[in-house]
Amino acid sequence: MKIKLEFNKKILYFLIPLGAIILLLGGLGLYGYFTSKSFAPNIQALQQTGSKLSAAFQGQDLVVAKSEAQSLTKQVADLDAKYQQVSWLGSVPFLGVYQQDGQHGINAGKYLIKSVETLIASVEPYADLLGFKTSAATPSGQPKAQSIEDRIVFMAQTLDKISPDLEKVEADMAAAQKELDQVDQARYPETISGKNIRSKIVEIKSTVAESSQLLSQAKPLIKLLPDLLGNPNSKTYMVLFQNDAELRPTGGFMTAYAFLRVSKGRIEPLSSFDIYDLDARFNKKVPSPDAVKKYLNETYLNLRNSNMSPDYKVSMDLFYKYYKDIPGFPHPDAIVAIDTHFPVEILKIIGSIGVGGWGNFGPQNDPACDCPQVVYQLELIADKPVAGFKAGRKAVLGPLMHSMLANAMGSPKHTWPKLVNVVLDAIKQKHLLFYFLEDKTQKIAEDFNAAGRIRPYSYDYLHINDANFGGAKSDMYITREVEQEIVKSGDVVTKTVSVSYNNPRKGSNCNLEAGQLCLNGVYRDYVRLLVPKGSKLISVVGSEVKEQVSEDLDKTVFEAFFTMRPQSSSKIVFKYELPPLELSTYRMMIQKQPGTLSIKHTIILNGNQVIVDVDQDKEVILN
Repeated sequence: MKIKLEFNKKILYFLIPLGAIILLLGGLGLYGYFTSKSFAPNIQALQQTGSKLSAAFQGQDLVVAKSEAQSLTKQVADLDAKYQQVSWLGSVPFLGVYQQDGQHGINAGKYLIKSVETLIASVEPYADLLGFKTSAATPSGQPKAQSIEDRIVFMAQTLDKISPDLEKVEADMAAAQKELDQVDQARYPETISGKNIRSKIVEIKSTVAESSQLLSQAKPLIKLLPDLLGNPNSKTYMVLFQNDAELRPTGGFMTAYAFLRVSKGRIEPLSSFDIYDLDARFNKKVPSPDAVKKYLNETYLNLRNSNMSPDYKVSMDLFYKYYKDIPGFPHPDAIVAIDTHFPVEILKIIGSIGVGGWGNFGPQNDPACDCPQVVYQLELIADKPVAGFKAGRKAVLGPLMHSMLANAMGSPKHTWPKLVNVVLDAIKQKHLLFYFLEDKTQKIAEDFNAAGRIRPYSYDYLHINDANFGGAKSDMYITREVEQEIVKSGDVVTKTVSVSYNNPRKGSNCNLEAGQLCLNGVYRDYVRLLVPKGSKLISVVGSEVKEQVSEDLDKTVFEAFFTMRPQSSSKIVFKYELPPLELSTYRMMIQKQPGTLSIKHTIILNGNQVIVDVDQDKEVILN
């Protein structure tokens, strides 16, 4: 089984010159033991250096990576020189193609190593911010003592200068791929002397092709980063807080929002608001989404319920359509959604903080809720019953962000890579979503799977989406497990998807008269399965309402609903038949719902079982 992660946080990892391993092409052994013995020391040295280079990247040590890349350059040159001694074999019938393949492999390795060296030199000024160890952590012309804010400002002002280097890297990657395209793996046996040959060639060609594609996707983002950082023109961002303890389709109930201005890399918090304040000013009578109408009995749309589409862009299109017409609020360049997981992970690095007028917030566990203290404090502020309506009580988001930013920007240098990794992990795991008003920027976010889109996919597909309509924060305690049983008989594929929910915690006193915080209450879940378009539903077990079948986002959608009390469990089972798909090799995309943590998927294909932890979008290939 192969699992492909849909987001990769270090492009350099993909540019490790695996092409050099092509020197192990079976061809070298096929045209005589005398030549293979001659090249053996060179090949062994290449393998050792390549392993060291890979380890350096994995350890995020740019100093060692730079040194090993230089060594690899010399070793490949030495091998190339020695290889010329058998160039005459290129004209020998039968043996010639293998000699030529070896030369293509060497040429590809040279191009790949060159691309890595160029890329290392390009990113070296920003290495500390990107999480790499380097002896040149302070860029030329910059003061020795710098805050993380100073480094971000430096990036905003200089990053556009690496574009020519990226062009060189892209050209070298393309040249390497062209060399490898001339190697036909079909003329090689599967194994020689017990060593995989054909699969290794396929793997290397695929790795180089994927690396080239990733670089093509990364180039526009790198070029755009200065603009996103407010250089030359400042940008305004709306930060939308989605409470994942009350799960909704795009990550959580939209409870509050704040505004940030970014100018030449410097971040300035502006105002913050309670989502109910916004709804109080929204006076258009727009029909509610069907599910909201049915399960919340709300005839007309409240903007807090506008994120009912599982696709973040579609939900934000609806939200912004009406938001922009409400007077008195800024018009942002982007809407950035975060959930509780994001501030918790930030506070784990920078430590507990004080927020003037609101108290202290930290990542440590609070026994009152068996959850991070910052989460409990936010719930107390926002949701504990109070006498009458307390306007603006959820405006804590702005001051909290301000304090977190101030502490993060002034944090010690050794914490910078950790903070960067938190942001990258949050994007990968969909605790941080981006919606841009400008189409070009939006497309780049989508290319990086940072926009919360339901993605097209030509093979089997699964996205499970829950919406908590119970009002309590029960998702803080509920765990989920999924079992996918697949029966493939010829061209007919039948699937049974079982989703198990468990809430082991005692319920809260949710009577308003008690005046207590209602964290764990009755869970009323509107659940949808998004599956390949054209799938046919056979049965649903566990739904309290008649199941519905529809089409949305170029998928077939199965809808159901169930209720679950604290200290209990529930299971809902969907059985359906896939439409005709090319599944000679079984490929499946599992898309994670924003706001959720890792969910275990047990996948059974014709009796063979594998387990996949879905903490991000994953492509699973079953052999």
